[in-house]
Amino acid sequence: MQLRVASRQERQQLYTRKPPPTVSYVLEESILTRPLGGIDTLKEQLRHILTVRELRNVEVQVMPHDRQDHAGLAGRMSLLETADRHRFAYVEGHRGGYFVSEQPDVGDLFGKYGILRAQALTPEESATLIEKVAREL
Repeated sequence: MQLRVASRQERQQLYTRKPPPTVSYVLEESILTRPLGGIDTLKEQLRHILTVRELRNVEVQVMPHDRQDHAGLAGRMSLLETADRHRFAYVEGHRGGYFVSEQPDVGDLFGKYGILRAQALTPEESATLIEKVAREL
């Protein structure tokens, strides 16, 4: 348990390193209300999301419940771009995960993420929703 906590704390330093990376998240609305670990843990997580999203290099968007279909339904993906502009992706599904490094697959995933962001609430609308959920818990 201590190792996992230390690992999470180390990852948090990513947001403030120099130069800071540009980081963007699209979160399903359902995770804002699922009280894994209890209500107090959920409130703390929501406050943390709101704090992190205030950083200039971080954007957080929420995919609302009422969106019947969206570009992220196939599973989670992490998109990475190196300092010299090489792009990679890590895709996760119910059968595991895998890296993608070849075109046109990487370009397709970056395009898919652009569509996903367009389908989600704006960062400002997302923050308003997260604040509302946190108040109502």
